[in-house]
Amino acid sequence: MSHWIQQLRENENAAYLIYLLLLLIFAADSQTQLGFAHGFLYAPLLLLASLTNKLRLLHIIFFAAIILIWLGVLMSPAAPEGFSFIFVLANRAGACICLLLIFLQMRAVIYLQRQQNKQRADMEMQKQQLQLANKLTKFARWTLDTHTSMVRLSEEAKALLPNASKSRFTLSQFSGLFRPPYQAAIQQLLSDYLEQQQPFDIECPCLPEGKTEHWVRIIAYASAPTETTMQGIVQDINSAHQITMRLAQEQQRFKQWADSLPIVVWTADRNGNVSFVNQTLAAFTGMAASQLVENWLDLVHPDDQQQLMLHWQHCVQTGDPYSIECRIRRHDGSYIWHLTKAVAEYDSDGVIQKWLGSSMALTAASKKRNTAWLN
Repeated sequence: MSHWIQQLRENENAAYLIYLLLLLIFAADSQTQLGFAHGFLYAPLLLLASLTNKLRLLHIIFFAAIILIWLGVLMSPAAPEGFSFIFVLANRAGACICLLLIFLQMRAVIYLQRQQNKQRADMEMQKQQLQLANKLTKFARWTLDTHTSMVRLSEEAKALLPNASKSRFTLSQFSGLFRPPYQAAIQQLLSDYLEQQQPFDIECPCLPEGKTEHWVRIIAYASAPTETTMQGIVQDINSAHQITMRLAQEQQRFKQWADSLPIVVWTADRNGNVSFVNQTLAAFTGMAASQLVENWLDLVHPDDQQQLMLHWQHCVQTGDPYSIECRIRRHDGSYIWHLTKAVAEYDSDGVIQKWLGSSMALTAASKKRNTAWLN
C-alpha cells in the first residue's frame, strides 16, 4: 500500500486523473434526479488528493467540489414528484459539511506529515554534518559501563586506535593500549571516573606493533550518578602532535643556532614584546636569558632609552626595518655601543607575525666611521 502511495506522489499525472474523476462525478450528478446523494461521491477524491501530499491540489478539489455540488442543483433533473426541495438542499448541505470535515482533517494530516518530513530532513542533515565533523576532526565515541567496568569502543573509535583488536576492554586492557609511561595514569583516571564521575582529558601515544607511536586524545565527560553508562570521546591528534613536535624541534634548532653566533640574536612578537635572546647577550650582560626577556630595556643607557623606544614603537606600528645605535651595559658595569637591527616577518596575508633582530658591538673606530657617515 505504501509503495502505491509513493508512486501516486511521484506521478506527475496524478492531479490530472483526480481532475478527470471530479468532472465524471459532476457529469453523473448533473444527469441524476435531485434527491440522490451524489455530493458524497466527492469525498473519496479528497482522500485521494490528500494521498498525493500536495496541499494546493487538496484545496482545489475541495473548493471545486463545493461549487459543483451546488451547481448540480441547477443542472440536475427535477426531484421525483412528492420529494420536498428542502430535503434536496439538506442533502447538499450535508455533503458540504462532510467534505469540510474531511478537508480539514486531511489538511491537518498533510501539515503534520510535512512537519515530520522536515524534522527527519533536519535530523538527517544534522547527522550528516556530525559525521562530517567527526571525520574532519577525527572524533569517535567510547563508553564506560558502571556495572561491568567495561570500556566499549564504537567502530569509529576502534579504527582510531591502531592497536585495538576488539571493541570491549577491561580497565587494565584499555590502558594497555597505550605506552607504558601512560598506562598507570590512564587506568587511575578511568577508576576515578568510574567512582567519582570525575571528567578528564589526556593526550597519550599508542604504540602499534612494528609502527611508530600514534598520538590520541582521550576525553571523559561528567555524568550523573544515576547513569549506568558514562560517555567519552577519543580523537586522533597524531597529525597535530607531529606538527607541534616539528615546531618544537625547529625552535630548538633555532635556539642552538642563535646561541652559537658571536653576535646578539633576539626575537619579538608582533606587538614588539621581546620573546627570546640568545646566550651571547646573557654572557655579555651577566644576566640569565629569562631575566633579559623581561628587563632588556634596563640594560640600555638611560640617555638612549627614550630615542630607542620611540623608534621601536614606530617600526612596530609601520613595519619599517628597525636600525639604531645605543649603549648596552656590560657585566662589569661599563656601556658598550651596539648597532641593533630588526626586520618584520609576515604571514601569507601580509600581517606581521614576529620580529627578527640582532645587535653587534661597535668598536671605537667603527663608531667613528658610522657617525661620520650619518653626518
